[in-house]
Amino acid sequence: MLVQNFDFDANLAIARQCAADMVRNGLYSRFGLSEKERLEKAVLGCMGEYAFEHWLKSLGYTYEVDRAGFENRNADAFDFLIGGCKIDVKVAKKSTDRPPNDNWTYGYPQEQKPASKDYVIVGWVDFSRKEVGYYGWIAGKEISRFPVVTKNTFAGYSYRTPNHEFKWGALHKNFERFFQGVLQSKEA
Repeated sequence: MLVQNFDFDANLAIARQCAADMVRNGLYSRFGLSEKERLEKAVLGCMGEYAFEHWLKSLGYTYEVDRAGFENRNADAFDFLIGGCKIDVKVAKKSTDRPPNDNWTYGYPQEQKPASKDYVIVGWVDFSRKEVGYYGWIAGKEISRFPVVTKNTFAGYSYRTPNHEFKWGALHKNFERFFQGVLQSKEA
């Protein structure tokens, strides 16, 4: 699901500034990355969140965003809060021309305690095509039941920390059900 009418370039400029502020104010780096790598990772995450927020606005949702700084903490409590429902948005940098598919695997960091999130939205940012898309959603409790691994079983690269890994095929892809069923029942 590509996010429609999302001004990629304008949001990228905002994401770069926000990422610089986050890193400067103590954003936790559990990977021991260089400042440049930390900035790139933060920009990627910001783009995923900004696109999701754009999508929520276009659908008329009321939500909260955890925008408190990192001066006194290492991570945010949630990305979006809708009707008491904690939502975490996770995106990966898309580095292939092929569309995402069910065989791709995604690793959710074990230390981020997936069961503490009600839902996780998984997607990608394609910097070449200037697109952000979401492939599906999954309950945090579901993620916590997947095995913890240290190497991505699809692409073969090593994770920097242990991750609960699942195939993209485990994601629920019906966003209408998510927005009109799951979230609306939580808002009521």
